[in-house]
Amino acid sequence: MTLFEHRKRTVTSLPSAAVLPQPQGSPERTGPAGPAGASSAGRNGRRLDIQGLRTLAVGMVIIYHVWPGILPGGFVGVDVFFVISGFLIVGSLVQELARTGRIRLSIFYAKRIRRLLPAATTVLLATMLGAVVLLPQNRWQSISLDVIMSALQVQNWNQAFSVDSYAAATALVSPVQHFWSLAVEEQFYLIIPVILLAGVAVTVKRRLRIETVSLWILVVVSVASFVHSVVFSSAQHDMAYFATTTRIWELGAGGIGALLIPKLRLGPVRAWLSGWIGLGVIVFSAMALSVAMDFPGSIALLPVAGTFLLLTAGSPAAGPATPGSPVGYSASRVLSLRPVTYIGDLSYSLYLWHWPVVVFYVFHLGRAPGVFQGTAMVAISLALAAASYHLVEQKFRHAPAVQGPSPRPGRSGLLRRNAFVLAAGLLVASTVAAAVPWGVVEAKSQQLSGALDLRDYPGATAFDPVRPAAVPDGVPVRPDPAVAMKDVPLTWTETCGKFNPAVTGADQCVFGAPDATQTVVVVGDSHAAQYVDPLVIAGAAGGWKVQAMVRNGCPFTAAPAMNGTTVYRSCSEQNKATLLRILQVRPRLVVVSGMAPAGYREALNWTWGSPEQLVKGYVQLLKPLREAGIRVAVVPDTPYPDFSAPDCVQVNGRDAPECQFTASDAAADPLQLAGALVPGVEVLDMSAYFCRQGICPAVIGNVLVYRDNHMTNTFAKTLAPALARQLSF
Repeated sequence: MTLFEHRKRTVTSLPSAAVLPQPQGSPERTGPAGPAGASSAGRNGRRLDIQGLRTLAVGMVIIYHVWPGILPGGFVGVDVFFVISGFLIVGSLVQELARTGRIRLSIFYAKRIRRLLPAATTVLLATMLGAVVLLPQNRWQSISLDVIMSALQVQNWNQAFSVDSYAAATALVSPVQHFWSLAVEEQFYLIIPVILLAGVAVTVKRRLRIETVSLWILVVVSVASFVHSVVFSSAQHDMAYFATTTRIWELGAGGIGALLIPKLRLGPVRAWLSGWIGLGVIVFSAMALSVAMDFPGSIALLPVAGTFLLLTAGSPAAGPATPGSPVGYSASRVLSLRPVTYIGDLSYSLYLWHWPVVVFYVFHLGRAPGVFQGTAMVAISLALAAASYHLVEQKFRHAPAVQGPSPRPGRSGLLRRNAFVLAAGLLVASTVAAAVPWGVVEAKSQQLSGALDLRDYPGATAFDPVRPAAVPDGVPVRPDPAVAMKDVPLTWTETCGKFNPAVTGADQCVFGAPDATQTVVVVGDSHAAQYVDPLVIAGAAGGWKVQAMVRNGCPFTAAPAMNGTTVYRSCSEQNKATLLRILQVRPRLVVVSGMAPAGYREALNWTWGSPEQLVKGYVQLLKPLREAGIRVAVVPDTPYPDFSAPDCVQVNGRDAPECQFTASDAAADPLQLAGALVPGVEVLDMSAYFCRQGICPAVIGNVLVYRDNHMTNTFAKTLAPALARQLSF
C-alpha cells in the first residue's frame, strides 16, 4: 500500500503550512535595530530572525511529509506560519491605520496578488501538467477540481468537506492539497481589513486611540475563534483542521504580538531565555503532538506560544546584549545566520513545490521513501523553489505596482488595475488548464450510462464455478479505468447512502418495478450497497423490489466501533432503530453485507474491542429478524486488492501480474461467523466469482472489478445471475 492509498488517513496526517509574504512597511522594517539587532536585523531593519523562523517551520513540514516518523507533529509548522503572518501583515495594516486613518485596500490586495499568485499559479499549472503526464487518467478529474479550488482560494473548504465523507476515505491524496493553508490566510485577509476599518469609525466617534481599538478587536475575534476551535476540534477535528474559523485566532495572535511586543522591555537575559524557550516549545510540539489529537483546538497553543516567544526575543525592543556575553548567542541570532535565512527567503516557493514533488515521486516509488529517496525529493524541491523564487516570485513581487516611490496619481490607479487584471488572467489560466483534462475524462464517463453487452462483457460469470461464460478477445475494459470511481451504485446519493430511519421516508430508496409484490431489504454499509443494483436485476423477472437501508461506513452491528480511545456509538444505536424499521416493513428477504474489520482498520482506523464483540453485535441484530420469520441472507465481504486497481490497469495493462493479488487466508469474516450462529440465516459465498485458485485479478470477463475497495457497479451487475440462482429469485 502506498502512502497515498487512503485519503482520509493522509489528509489528517499530512497537513501543510502556508508561507507568507513580507509586505512593505511591515513591522520587520520599522524602528532601528539597535545593538541587539546586530545579529537579527538586516541593514534596513528587516527582521532576519523571522526568515530563519520560516526556515524552521517549512523544514518541519517537509520532514513530516517525507519522513513522518521523525517528526510526528511536524504539521505544527502551519501554526508557526499563521502567527508570523498575523505579526507581519496585521501589524502593517494597523500601522497604516494609525498613520493615515485608513487602509488602502486596493493597494493592499494588489501587493498580495503580485506576491502570491504568480508563483502559486506556476505551481498549479506545472502540477496539472505533471498529473496528465505522470498519473493515470482516473486521477485527472479530482486533481482538476483541486486546482480550480486552489486557484479560487477555497481549497481548505474543499478539503474539509471531502474528508468528512466516507466516500473519500480511500481516494488518493491531491498534489495540491497543501493550498488549503493559503486559502485560510487569503480568506482571513479578505475580512480583517474591513473589521479594522469598522474599528476606525468607532475611534473617530469615541476619540479612542486606533492602536487600542485595533488591539481589542483582535482580542475579541481571536478569543471567539479559539473557543470555536476548541469545541469544533473536539467534535470533528478532521474537518476542523481545515476550517478558516478554527485558525483565525492563530493569525490574530500574531497581530496582537505586533501591537504588544514592541512595547516590551525584556532585557538581554529575559530575551535570551524567551528565544530558547520558544524554540524548545516549537520543537517539542513537532516531536510530541500527533494527528490523533484534537487539533488545532487548545493544543495548538503550544506552537503558537513558542512562536510568540521567539518573535518577542528577536524584537529590537528586547534590549541590547553585552558584546561577548553568552546571551549574545541567542536563538534569534542562530535563526539570523545567512544560510538559514536564505531558505527562509525561498520558503514560500519551497512550500508550494515540495508537496507535488512528494506526491508524484511516492506514487511512482510505490512505497514510503527511505533516506536516499527522501533526500532526492528535498533536493528536487529546493532546486524548483530556487528557480521559482528568482524567476517568478521576485520578478512579480518587485514590479512597479509594488515597489518604488509613490507613483503619479493616475499611474497608481493603472498599476493597481493591472494587478487585478493579472489576477483574473492567472485564474483563467488555471481554470482552462484544469478544464481540458477534466473534459477528456468526462467524455469517457458517457459509457457508464450505456447498456452492457454480456456477450462481450461476461464479468463475474466468466468465473462461474458451474457454467463459466466465454470471454471474447480484443474487447476494451469496461468501465474505462479513467472513470472507474464514477461507476457507483444507485444508492450513491446523500439520501440513500446515509440511511437514517428517523429521516428517510418509507418510500425512499426503493428500486425496481413499482408494482412489485415482494420486497428485499439490503442493509449494511457501502459494501452492502454494492448488491442493490444486481439484486434489482436479479429480481426483475420475479416481481421483486429492493429497498436500500444502507449507511456508508456503518456496518449492521450493535457493537460500537472505536478509533483509539474514541468510541463511535452513532452507528450501533442507529442500527437498532433500523432493525425496528425492517420489522415494520416485514420484507420477504433481508440481505446483509459489510466491509471486513481489516478494511475498516485500513480506511478509517476503526477497530472493535474484539472479534467476538463484533460477532455478538451482528447476532444481536440478525436474531430478531429470524425470530420474526423473515428470511435473512448474509454476504461476507469480498476480497479486494491492497493497490489501486484502476491505476494498475492503466499503467501496466489488464493482464499484468502486478494487477493480481492473492486471496487472504485471514480469519473468517465476523458477519459470516454471526450468520452461522443464528439458525436459518443463509450465508452466500461469492468469493469464487472473484478469484481462481487463490489468485484474484483486477479484470474479470473484460470488466474492471474494483474502483477502490469497492466493486465497480458494472462488475457488481454481472453478479445478478449468481445472486438470482443462490437466492432462488
